Amino acid sequence: MQPPSDNWKRIRRAALERAQRTAIDPLSPLSDFYLGVCAVYLAGFLQFNLFDYGSDFSWFTACLIICVAVAGALVPVLTGSVLTLHFASKKLERLIAE
Repeated sequence: MQPPSDNWKRIRRAALERAQRTAIDPLSPLSDFYLGVCAVYLAGFLQFNLFDYGSDFSWFTACLIICVAVAGALVPVLTGSVLTLHFASKKLERLIAE
């Protein structure tokens, strides 16, 4: 079996780099968003477990509860998305490096 030609290698590399530019790079802010959501969820979780609010309920506390609940709902969804993005990115980088 003959080795691939130089033209084939260049076309393959260009196609893989274009796939990375169009599929992986636009989604890279997703990991930053995921870190922010995790930080909000963890901060809210710790705040509600460590501090006692008693009968002191305000609009701020209500908004905080809603934000923490939304962050808690987003964490499992974004975890799958970020892991898939990470593994796809590593796979494309490995293929480009060949």
